[in-house]
Amino acid sequence: LREHFQFNADLIGESDPAADAELIALLIDTLRSVGMTEEDFVIRLSSRNAWHDFFQQGGGDAAREYDFFQAIDKLERTSPEENDKKLAGLGFSLASVNRFIESGKPTVELQRILDNLAARGLREFVKVDYHVIRGLAYYTGVVFEAFDAKGEFRAIAGGGRYDNLVKLISGGKVDLPALGFG
Repeated sequence: LREHFQFNADLIGESDPAADAELIALLIDTLRSVGMTEEDFVIRLSSRNAWHDFFQQGGGDAAREYDFFQAIDKLERTSPEENDKKLAGLGFSLASVNRFIESGKPTVELQRILDNLAARGLREFVKVDYHVIRGLAYYTGVVFEAFDAKGEFRAIAGGGRYDNLVKLISGGKVDLPALGFG
């Protein structure tokens, strides 16, 4: 139904959050190279680890964690009534989820990335936004999406850390951390 061209970038073999910052910096510089500015786009930065902790601290059933992540991924595209019903079925309230999102408090891993981007002079392009969780099951940590600053369109780009994917697709023969965006 849609056709598009995609630019993709990945880093394999590096687990330090500096790699996440470097990849996000590449995304920012790529968008700037086509004439976009901080007035045109924002990188919404989040963490599946933060959501995992929220889920565990809320007493979530480990077997339903992926269902919970899917519900969070659809929050902005689904009505509050439907979100409340889905989350209640998973043992959570929409109000508690919204409080967590609104807090916007960066985790240690996110703060390291923010500090690194600030040192590069790129901090104004990034905001912590826990609405972002990325729906794909293979993401394991930091996730991010680039959106137009006015919020009128879908994501321009998205990506994150997928530390188990290489091991999974190699049948366990190779275990390397990885991250990327498209």
